[in-house]
Amino acid sequence: MVNYNTQPNAGFRLFCTFFGIVIYVTDVGTDLWVAVQYFEDGRVAWCTLTLLFVLCGLACAQIFSYAWFCDDGGLSRRSAVVLHLLQLGIFIRYFQKRLHRDLFAKATDLSMLRLFETFLESTPQLILQLYIILGHDHRSVIQYVCITGSFFNIAWSTVDYRRCFRRSLPDVSEMPWGLPTVVYLSYKLLTVSGRVLALSLLVVLHTYYVFALAFVWLLGVIWTYREETDFCTSKHLEKLYRAVVGVILIFTFFNIKGQNSKLQMLVYYVACATQNLLIPVMFFCLEPGAAKSDFFWPVAGVIFTSTILGLLLLCLFYKFLHRKTEAPVADEVDGLRNEGKKDLEAKRRMQAFLQH
Repeated sequence: MVNYNTQPNAGFRLFCTFFGIVIYVTDVGTDLWVAVQYFEDGRVAWCTLTLLFVLCGLACAQIFSYAWFCDDGGLSRRSAVVLHLLQLGIFIRYFQKRLHRDLFAKATDLSMLRLFETFLESTPQLILQLYIILGHDHRSVIQYVCITGSFFNIAWSTVDYRRCFRRSLPDVSEMPWGLPTVVYLSYKLLTVSGRVLALSLLVVLHTYYVFALAFVWLLGVIWTYREETDFCTSKHLEKLYRAVVGVILIFTFFNIKGQNSKLQMLVYYVACATQNLLIPVMFFCLEPGAAKSDFFWPVAGVIFTSTILGLLLLCLFYKFLHRKTEAPVADEVDGLRNEGKKDLEAKRRMQAFLQH
């Protein structure tokens, strides 16, 4: 039985979803503002990269949104194409809420789309802006606003994603508000912050190290193929999904099969923590002026602190605050060719994407 003293009502959940959209719009808006500033300063390459990351995130979110509209029905394909070309796919989902159950289904789809957009746009954007600030000493107020907004966009989207999915499935208890949510939010914010700062320091050391990020992405994609994910009904869309998951895995752990993943999570965070802690050491050894720079020691301190604290909060959350699922999560796509295909596809998509 649900304890209504600890669970927020639907209106508050809807407010949180709209608040997430405000953060999302603000984050994209500040990125575009930064791009315009770079263009006016004659920094065409920085402007191009900033816009490229924005467009990549938006385009990917619209592609998945369009595919889900086609799976779920409710709009003609022509209307769906027009809406998604106008970048309205995410927003139009607010107007597709009919029943109470459907409210959470649409909120869940929305949180998934925002998670895709966040890790394809905000996290690469953070590395780019930190590289510009640390490596080229080019600083402005809007850059710091952009960086701050991106960090909070990442943290909020991951928490919103987890909450929406656990709420949308009947056999999974919702993550309570209060201490569990605060600890989970802090764990994600700290681990992602340490990861982004470490990778930014690596790129500052030499831009060729961006190929190291590509290698980490490739390892993540290989893992998704090894796990044989079946999130999408289309083979081509499944390949795009696996590529997106590869990007997410550069920065944070992602349970791609909705199964018990203690071992995978342990291996992932041990590897990431080792990399995070070794990168400042490598920077100090290979960069002659590191000890005298005005940013190395503060950045290195934040990397060490956020990584260690984030892992401690991770252990705290999964040891004392994590609610287990009450039933196994389905991962099957067969049996969809029947009268209830739309409802089954929406439910299967949520189940296949569930994080534990």
